Amino acid sequence: MKKLNRAVIIIARIIEVFMWVGCGLSIIITGLSAAGRFNLLKYFTDAYPNSVYLTSGSFRLLAKNFIDEPIKGSYVIFFLTLAITLALMAMCARNVHLIFKTSEGRTRFSKGKTPFQPDNIRMVREIGIFLIAIPVVQFIMSIVARICLGPDAVESSLGLQNVFMGLVVLALSQYFAYGMQLQSDVDGLL
Repeated sequence: MKKLNRAVIIIARIIEVFMWVGCGLSIIITGLSAAGRFNLLKYFTDAYPNSVYLTSGSFRLLAKNFIDEPIKGSYVIFFLTLAITLALMAMCARNVHLIFKTSEGRTRFSKGKTPFQPDNIRMVREIGIFLIAIPVVQFIMSIVARICLGPDAVESSLGLQNVFMGLVVLALSQYFAYGMQLQSDVDGLL
């Protein structure tokens, strides 16, 4: 069990770092695209000049117009959406990392070696909210893209797997809250 917990802590930390790096690169690409500096994008992504579409999960935008020129707005909206999505995923990984460390009593705000702590319950709840927020952000940005770029430039669908997983995690946070209440009741009896 300790080896598995340690592996999860390490993997969550690695994923968090990669997500933040991706978020930072997406912000740089957003800025370069907004400035019209497409010639510099080759240093950050292979999306330009090769891609006809920009795709991430259920979010897909047309990258070139009918005369094979890049659509500046598509790059800005797509990479801004990607930056927000990666930031939400990084926060999920961060919370997983902290939940395991807090449960082992290895954080400054830990209240012993138990998973039933207020901070763990809050972080589990936040993971659920972040997971639900990912498709919501993509849906909102697809509406923005339809308004700014036109309906023909946007192909979107709502990925419900993150919504479902977010709801499951939110429900699990209630069990953690109940477990914390039971633990405090038992501690009060002794």
